[in-house]
Amino acid sequence: MEIWKFKVENIIEMPKEAKIITVQQQDSFNTCIWAIVDPEAEKEKRMFSVIGTGEDFDPTKRKYIGTWQDSIFVWHLFEIIDFPIK
Repeated sequence: MEIWKFKVENIIEMPKEAKIITVQQQDSFNTCIWAIVDPEAEKEKRMFSVIGTGEDFDPTKRKYIGTWQDSIFVWHLFEIIDFPIK
């Protein structure tokens, strides 16, 4: 097992069963996810959404990952569950 870093994007390809351990802003340009992965595992695409504090959204089929601050803004990362990605 290893810990890998992934830049936050709507769709991220990562090893299957990667366990996300945190999301943080690394610098003023990059927000990243760190996950425990099996580097030998087959890759899969996973879908994420970033929601701002006070923003209206549908919480169904979303798994909360974490929150981070960017200057005066506070962002919340969710993974879209059961979304078919090819």
